[in-house]
Amino acid sequence: MSIDFFTVLLAIFVVLIYIYLNLVRKSILIRSIKRRFFYVLVFGFSSIVLVTTLFSEQTTDQRIRGFLSVLLILSFLLDTKGLSDDRLILGPFDKNGVMYHDIEKMALLLKQKEIRLNYFKNGRRGPMLKFSMPIEDLLSFLSERLNEEAEISILVEEDNESK
Repeated sequence: MSIDFFTVLLAIFVVLIYIYLNLVRKSILIRSIKRRFFYVLVFGFSSIVLVTTLFSEQTTDQRIRGFLSVLLILSFLLDTKGLSDDRLILGPFDKNGVMYHDIEKMALLLKQKEIRLNYFKNGRRGPMLKFSMPIEDLLSFLSERLNEEAEISILVEEDNESK
C-alpha cells in the first residue's frame, strides 16, 4: 500500500482550501443567499463520485483520491459572497473585494422574500448579490459604511398576482 505523491498533494490542497474558505466565511457579516438548485447540484455530483468510489474496484490510493474529490466538490458549499465590515466580498478568491468607499451608487430591488443588491463603481455595474433579510437592517448596515456621496436607489417589484 503506497500512497502517490500527487495524492498527498491533493490532500494538502483540500485541507488548505477548507481552512481558507472558513477564514473568508468568518469575515462575512451578512451572507448572500444561494439558489437551492446549487445545493442539489453539489450534493448530486458528490454523491455520484462517492458511489463510484465505494462500489468500483480500486487501489487504496485511488480510493483516497475519490474521497478527497468528494471533499473538494463539497467545498463549493463553503463558497460565500456577502458583506464584510469594510467591503463587498464577491467570491472566495476575491482577496480585495470592493471597498464601500469606492461605490458610487447602489440599487436595491425588493422582490417577494429577497433583496437584490447591485452596485456601481467607476461607472460600471458589479455583480448582483441576493439577501433574505429586512430592508431596514440592510439599509442601516450600508448607511454606516458607504461614503456620503453614494446614492442608494430602492426599487420595488410589484406582484402581478394581486391584480
